[in-house]
Amino acid sequence: MYQSFPYLGQAKRIEMLSNGVNTEILSPKTVFKNDSIGNIAQLKLSFILDRPVFHLITNQGKLFSKYADNGRDFFLTKEAALKATIKNTKITANSTIQTLTELDQWIPRTKYLRHLPIFKIKFEDKNKTLVYISSVTGELLAINTSSERFWSWLGAIPHWIYFKDIRVHNTLWKQLVTWLAALGFIMVITGIVTGLVRYKKKPKAKFKRFKNKWYNYHYYFGLFFGLFVCTWIFSGWMSMTPFNWLPSTQLNEKEVLKWQSQKHTINYYDKDNWASFLNQIKSKEFKEVNFNFFQNNAYAQVLFQNTSSLYKLGNSNFSLNLNSYQKAINSFSLENDVVETILLKKYDNYYYSRHNDKDLPIIRIKTIQNITYYINPKTTQIVYKCATENKIQRWIYHGLHSLDFSFLAWNRPLWDIVLFILLTGGTILSFSATGLGIKFLKRKNRRRVKRKEKKFQN
Repeated sequence: MYQSFPYLGQAKRIEMLSNGVNTEILSPKTVFKNDSIGNIAQLKLSFILDRPVFHLITNQGKLFSKYADNGRDFFLTKEAALKATIKNTKITANSTIQTLTELDQWIPRTKYLRHLPIFKIKFEDKNKTLVYISSVTGELLAINTSSERFWSWLGAIPHWIYFKDIRVHNTLWKQLVTWLAALGFIMVITGIVTGLVRYKKKPKAKFKRFKNKWYNYHYYFGLFFGLFVCTWIFSGWMSMTPFNWLPSTQLNEKEVLKWQSQKHTINYYDKDNWASFLNQIKSKEFKEVNFNFFQNNAYAQVLFQNTSSLYKLGNSNFSLNLNSYQKAINSFSLENDVVETILLKKYDNYYYSRHNDKDLPIIRIKTIQNITYYINPKTTQIVYKCATENKIQRWIYHGLHSLDFSFLAWNRPLWDIVLFILLTGGTILSFSATGLGIKFLKRKNRRRVKRKEKKFQN
């Protein structure tokens, strides 16, 4: 609720980036002319220790990082990694640096594998800050403090089973969470059914259906809080999409090609188009440039200190409106016409963030097949594709699991109070069940020992 697994969010990452100016920056076509690029999945430009660097990921997932001022391969040494980290984080305390050749507890996901070796820097500041920086791209990958690590060990790590030796194996982790949640759901259902059957029998005394007080505690807490525990376990199980029933929230390959109109290659970044773009941002300090492709045109989202601007390569005069995006969506299928196109200035039920860290305004386009597309006009890209099944998942998972209902989620501290009460009841229910289970096993063990003793005596 209050401390998730520590990660470097987009806003914080951008805030820590160094500024630079577009002096002597070669075009991507020139920089990557000797590389087998094919189709581009991601292309961006940033500054590492005051030098411009291109980062390119192909559709096959291959990563290239090259200096944009001379086209040479980028690689970060230990000394340069420490300098870059200090420059970006502004932390100047004493530090130690370690080279990781495998993932560790605070970067356990496989998406970090392409960045190995990774430098892990421990600062001796008051927060005991840990920073992870890629030797391949020079980008900060993760940053956390001792407080965040402490609360993660108490909350996020056991909750998500984010132990490194398990989490680094995606299939193992997913199967483990799926089966534990499924077994937990069956266990709670049997408890609820047993409780309802017992409820039909009249108690011998008021609020005393069992002689054992722990049975009574478990029974009465289960009558009320059991339903919420059941929905929490069920929604957690559904978050793993156990039956592969959930469609992707990203465009498929055919839709991407329709959206782009052509394949995104480095040929669109020739000298003329590049010179035109550099002229548009002449003498402007910026942090990062993200390049995207829409309807046969390359666009650049330039991130400045506190704002961002969208530029079209090769043409400073361009106009993108709602109709531009609607036409592209209509091209996906003849049977899936657009029925509504609006500009959202606030979150709706499916595009939202409790932390208010998603971009607004956003373009929302609905189609006749009940598929909703959310498009970021700052980038020209579809950030979320929401089909009927995804909408159901939103309520089954986020709705039941986090109580992300508008009347609660946007009314703090009401949301906190309700969850605190429900979680307290669920905790008592769980601990009482654990206690009863341990007592049951002890009784069984004592009986087994007695039977063995009698058998031995005979």
